[in-house]
Amino acid sequence: MPLTHAHSLGHAMVHCIRRSLPLAAIAIACTLSPMKEASAQSLGCGGLLVGVGDSRASLVMKCGQPFATDTVCIRVPRVVWTVPLHPREAPRQYVTETCEYVDEWTYHRGAGNFMSVVRLQNGVVAQIRDGVRVP
Repeated sequence: MPLTHAHSLGHAMVHCIRRSLPLAAIAIACTLSPMKEASAQSLGCGGLLVGVGDSRASLVMKCGQPFATDTVCIRVPRVVWTVPLHPREAPRQYVTETCEYVDEWTYHRGAGNFMSVVRLQNGVVAQIRDGVRVP
């Protein structure tokens, strides 16, 4: 029986908490736990396939220019340690988030089909997913 997204998230949280890690480590481990997402993983363009790991140049050569482009912020957790003011104090840690900007290119697949959204990180295809359905 396949796990639902909520069930897999709950399982990941319980798994992280049972490990008795410091709070910051639990927050990062749980945030980075693999979760299932609706994802196409490949995009077909004129008989050619584009997949995760392909370069931006390969994407353009196979699929052409996108219908629309956008830059989005992906929140990335980061552990920061404080410097103690006195030698007897222990360093403390807390979790903060930084913003990693990535490109999302949308390809129009024609009437009655879903748009295809390709996420590019550092010039490489990182994710391919279905967008909205075109009427």
